[in-house]
Amino acid sequence: MKQRLAKLIPAGSVVLGITILISYSLGLVRDHYFARIFGASRALDAYNAAFLIPDLLFNILVASGIAAAFVPVLTGLLKLDAKRAAEYANSVITAAIGSMIITSAIIMVFAGPISALVVPGFDLTDRALVAKILRVLAISPIFFGISNAIGAMLVTKRRFLYYGLSPVLYNLGIIGGTIFLAPRFGIMGVAFGTVGGAFLHFAVRWFDARRSGFVFSFKHAFKTAEFKQTIKLMLPKMFGHPIELATFWAFTAISSTLVPGSVAVMSFARNFESVPVSLIGITIATTTFPILAMTIVDRSVERFRKVLRNSFLLIFFTSIAAALVTFLIREPLVSLALGGGAFKAGDIERTAMALGVFTLAIPAEASIQLLARAFYATKNTIIPVVLSIAGFIISVGGAYLLVPRYEILALPLGFFMGGAVELVLLGFLISIRTKKLFDHVAKNEIL
Repeated sequence: MKQRLAKLIPAGSVVLGITILISYSLGLVRDHYFARIFGASRALDAYNAAFLIPDLLFNILVASGIAAAFVPVLTGLLKLDAKRAAEYANSVITAAIGSMIITSAIIMVFAGPISALVVPGFDLTDRALVAKILRVLAISPIFFGISNAIGAMLVTKRRFLYYGLSPVLYNLGIIGGTIFLAPRFGIMGVAFGTVGGAFLHFAVRWFDARRSGFVFSFKHAFKTAEFKQTIKLMLPKMFGHPIELATFWAFTAISSTLVPGSVAVMSFARNFESVPVSLIGITIATTTFPILAMTIVDRSVERFRKVLRNSFLLIFFTSIAAALVTFLIREPLVSLALGGGAFKAGDIERTAMALGVFTLAIPAEASIQLLARAFYATKNTIIPVVLSIAGFIISVGGAYLLVPRYEILALPLGFFMGGAVELVLLGFLISIRTKKLFDHVAKNEIL
């Protein structure tokens, strides 16, 4: 029985799953303090809104390339030439640092106009608060840029412990800012804690990278074939990877036109929904990704298909069970985690209702994590990007059309519709791509 489970669950999934569970447990603690101290207020709305832009730009400029290109490219290099692999890794980290410093500076300078785009429904005073928070949070992408590049390297080497601990420390930083700094600085204390958490996110991965033998030095080998391939794979992903953030940016804009606290309610409900998605979908997809990449390097397409099938079935059916459990316990869960203080009974009811609809999206969102990485392993980023854009259009368009009737519930309804369409199309197209890989191997062509 144990041997069978070991074959079904990729190595590292248990370690990563435990750290993600700890991280999301701390996320609930964080939201508990948010709710008790700030309630469903404009101050918390402002923090959630300000959080979107640095995160969005970071995902466009750095995380897109790391997620799609770094693991398969570095996997091949480590097998061929360790020195070239180290030069490539250092060049990617150098590029990440430079791009994030420039991006952070731009956010700080243009925080005012940006806030008007993010929350058009806020008045001038509330927009000014968003801009103030935004200038502090703009520091975070610098730490995240380095951290994600190092994290991709740790995933390639299948070192998951410290990789998984980084979001734990990140949440601890936010909680610390909320408990110890918010009483003096208000919502700005939370922003300061967020930046501190981002530093810890980077520091723990840097520590493990050094333990693995990695030595950083500024490199600019941007003309190598490997770096050019990274850019080639990154360009489509620059439009696709941040689609989820763009979706919730649009949802934030819609929420800003509803009653005060709607942005916070949507954010709380989404945070609950993302726990099973991360614990099941992202955990298994992340640990499966380097295995899929290696099967392509080894030209073992049959193993690629087998690993993908087993991991998909595990994610899909487990996430259905998790969605049912989350739906059944949604109201006591929200009440226990967030109730009390400034978070009133009406806020609990609205959040529980939104979470109930969000649970519809859990199986699709969790399974998409794996299917997208299956395409990345084959060095194809275009198909997942096109389908994620289609999902974005359906999600936001559906929410916009439904909001006059269903108000805040229109947002999770739209999200579910977009995810369902994306999942079906990804599943259909990955089967076609796998068949083409078989044909290439049969003809002894380059994959």
